[in-house]
Amino acid sequence: MLSPSLTALLQRVSRSFFLSVRVLPEAVASPIGLGYLLARAADTIADTDLLPPTVRLDLLTELGRACDGDLAASARLTLSLNKALAETNAQGLPSSERTLLAVLDECLELLGQTELPDRRLIAKVLGQLVSGMQTDLRRFPAAGSVTEAEQVVVLRSLEELDEYTYFAAGCVGEFWTELCAAHLPGLAHLTEPGLLSRGVALGKALQLTNVVRDLAADLRIGRCYVPAPLLAAHKLPPARLFALTKEPPRDLTEARALRRLTAELLALGVTRCEEAWPYVRAIPASEVRLRLACGWPLLLALDTLAYLGDVGSPLVTPDQPVKVTRGSVYALVGQTSAAALWARLMGSEKWLEAQFQTRRERALRSLEARS
Repeated sequence: MLSPSLTALLQRVSRSFFLSVRVLPEAVASPIGLGYLLARAADTIADTDLLPPTVRLDLLTELGRACDGDLAASARLTLSLNKALAETNAQGLPSSERTLLAVLDECLELLGQTELPDRRLIAKVLGQLVSGMQTDLRRFPAAGSVTEAEQVVVLRSLEELDEYTYFAAGCVGEFWTELCAAHLPGLAHLTEPGLLSRGVALGKALQLTNVVRDLAADLRIGRCYVPAPLLAAHKLPPARLFALTKEPPRDLTEARALRRLTAELLALGVTRCEEAWPYVRAIPASEVRLRLACGWPLLLALDTLAYLGDVGSPLVTPDQPVKVTRGSVYALVGQTSAAALWARLMGSEKWLEAQFQTRRERALRSLEARS
């Protein structure tokens, strides 16, 4: 079980994900929370430009080995991380992330005390996440030190984008499913190939939403997750997108191309949400908390996709990232909680289904207006 201090830290670093963690059944809340803390620590290591890419690659390798139970790797990781941070200005990291790295050894110790089946699942998903992060570090060698448009690296294909979303979040859908099926009665059917793939789609939907929302921020550090064929189809080279992070488009034709490109990406996100929704529906109505924990991120993703569609492109307002308001989140929590309880008490799915369909249609309408 997570200590009170780790639980508080989880809330600080997990943003909206903590909404789901806090309503999870106790049997799965702790291993999922621990897995998230370890994954977030890996993400912090991978993303900090305070350390050279080669150092980050080595630290991620040691973290992966430590999660596999290699005590020597765990000791080396702690020493190397402390040394690396001592030699840099660690104040450049947000306080919550500095705290997370400072207690990483505590998280690894807790992982070592976790029951073997859960430990293996956490180690497996951490290995997948770390592999994806290392691929990114190799793919974008100049990330964090980009000063010229020519330094921007773009994904080569839709297949690369799909692979990226799998290793960034889709694999978490598998982990979540296998862990819940192992601990909660009546959920073994979620591991069937058809439903398991929908759990993967849920993770991919969330990451695709992040790709569009964070387009400007990623371009500024030299990363373009929009595949080259899509950019070519809309006559928008990555170097031009980089320039647009500094000055929004003034040409009407270019602005329209940006909106069409964004609409195409958002449509892919909506499709992933549609693929994932049957996964939420497949969770028994009696498992209200688990349904909500899976449903909330998906519905928030649809809301974000709709807002992005309204804006037209995140490059229209590169310094004002699109976010779902806190009031909207509270409204979603209240509406879906009532709908999930209704499904359990009355055996009717229509109110829960309506929550999804309303948001899906809202997202699609915003895309139609921009395509």
